[in-house]
Amino acid sequence: MKLTTLGIFAAAIFLAGCSATDASGEKQKAYQIGAHKSGTVRFEKLSGYNSAQTRIANKITARFAAAGYGEPQQIAAVSVAIRESTLNPKAHNRGCNCYGLFQMNKSAGLGRGHSVSNLTKADYNISLILEEAERFPSFGAAKTVDQAINAFVRNVTRPANKPGVVKATIRTARKVEKSAD
Repeated sequence: MKLTTLGIFAAAIFLAGCSATDASGEKQKAYQIGAHKSGTVRFEKLSGYNSAQTRIANKITARFAAAGYGEPQQIAAVSVAIRESTLNPKAHNRGCNCYGLFQMNKSAGLGRGHSVSNLTKADYNISLILEEAERFPSFGAAKTVDQAINAFVRNVTRPANKPGVVKATIRTARKVEKSAD
């Protein structure tokens, strides 16, 4: 019995450390679902961002981890928030009437029916996006950051130019991954 358990444990460690190559030829870490499920991605210093933005990134990863999401989903969520708001909870895009970390559209999107005051609170905005993300099993099932971003952008945030936003967010994620502890 010890030998079988040890063999399974060794295989899990090996798989957790594997890498995959994305469409651009860059290597990305292939996170093993389950092996890292309970871990929270942490940033000591998120490269290119100040300490307040790094705290927001850590708040996002902590909330996604608490909701049961693994490292790919946590990195995807931070990468989307960087693209949407540069991790500024008070961000406002007048062109679309969007607010907060994940740019909730107050007129016709996830922000409808919510006050600007609430949408610009980090915890409130994260709660709304988590609630929406839970509706899409493909996001939770993603084994790589790229898969998580693809599911999150196409199903959860739903921008007009999905392919372009997915591609740009994946580029952002490569930088975010380098800053993760």
